[in-house]
Amino acid sequence: MSTTAITPISTLRASLERHNDTFETLLKLIPAKYYIVQDLTEEQAASKFQQNKKKQKAPKQAIKEASKKAKKEKLDPANQKNIVDLQNEASILKQLSKEKGKRKAQEIDGDDEDDEDDAAMDVDVRLDEEEEEEETLNAGNMNVDVNGTTTLVPMASSSDITALRAKLHAKMASLRRGGGGGREAGDRDELLEERRQQRAAMRERRRRETKEKIRREENKNAAKDKEKRDKDAQVKLTKTQLLVNDPTTAVMASRGPNSKLTNVAFSSVSQSGASSSYKHNKLKTSSNPTQALTQLASRKEKLAGLPEEKRKNVEEREKFEKAEARLEGVKVKDDEGRLKKAVKRKEKEKVKSKKAWDERKEQLTSSMAAKQKKRTDNIAMRNERRNDKRKGIKPKTGKARPGFEGKAFGKGKAKSGAGGKSKGK
Repeated sequence: MSTTAITPISTLRASLERHNDTFETLLKLIPAKYYIVQDLTEEQAASKFQQNKKKQKAPKQAIKEASKKAKKEKLDPANQKNIVDLQNEASILKQLSKEKGKRKAQEIDGDDEDDEDDAAMDVDVRLDEEEEEEETLNAGNMNVDVNGTTTLVPMASSSDITALRAKLHAKMASLRRGGGGGREAGDRDELLEERRQQRAAMRERRRRETKEKIRREENKNAAKDKEKRDKDAQVKLTKTQLLVNDPTTAVMASRGPNSKLTNVAFSSVSQSGASSSYKHNKLKTSSNPTQALTQLASRKEKLAGLPEEKRKNVEEREKFEKAEARLEGVKVKDDEGRLKKAVKRKEKEKVKSKKAWDERKEQLTSSMAAKQKKRTDNIAMRNERRNDKRKGIKPKTGKARPGFEGKAFGKGKAKSGAGGKSKGK
């Protein structure tokens, strides 16, 4: 049997180291940014995923300084690290963070028993201060080497820990006494109540300001409206004024009370414009003669129901009112005979228009019937021709018109002419 030679461990180690050096050399040739994934900063993430976000422009001087600094860092030989160096640094940092986390967990478990009386404190303040205390204690208790080994150091005395704890409590008390004009707040409810009162006062002040603003605007608008009304009244007054003064009024004004001429006032005839317009409206009748007759009949019935003396007074007053209205140009339609004639004339016009309309309808009906008959005849003739064509029947030729559908005159003459020429030869 053949025995296989066993490769010594040193040879295998040397071979593995050579291969490792070769791979590391190849890795060093690759730029680190193309090989190692880097975490994006907030600005880079915003520029990549929030493209529609409004960009905040930085000052030009700051941009210049930042670009100059970036160029210097880029050209700095200390920053030109290859992939192997970056991986080594990352592994060391990872190991250190793991050990630090373990120590923190152990020390937090040990400090829970001592700090039971401070359980009601604010969580954020307690955690921050405990981290500072732990860092201080850890700095005195142990030191971490670069290789990850820990060297134990004797623990600090209890007096130092007590002083640090007193300092922590004092700082937390000062943080509790936040704004309040130098006085210490009783508790959270008092602070909330104070803020609520401040908000209520602010709302009340805003409400008062809004009311005051609305009142000022209303007063301003009222003043504007009043000014506009006064202006319109002034314009109306100037429009109604006469360009030339009335001579009668001028004469009457010039005459004094001792004048010999006497003024006669016809109070029964000359009345105010409002009353005259009311009377005119009362005398008006409908423009339709039939309705006007009905209105006159109802007025007569009403007059007939009155006593004799009162009826005479009303008739007399109506006569004067009608005369006055006619003088002012109002058409008073109170003649029954003329109204009846107008009704007859209107009835005749209606009959005449009805007759014309009936004739028009009859013409339209007859023309539509004739067009429909012609269409039906054309369709029947077309169907008949189609059937004859399908059966092979030739269409009948009508009577020829003389001079148009007769024999072709040129054909017979041409033949005879050709024969005559040949005979002559």
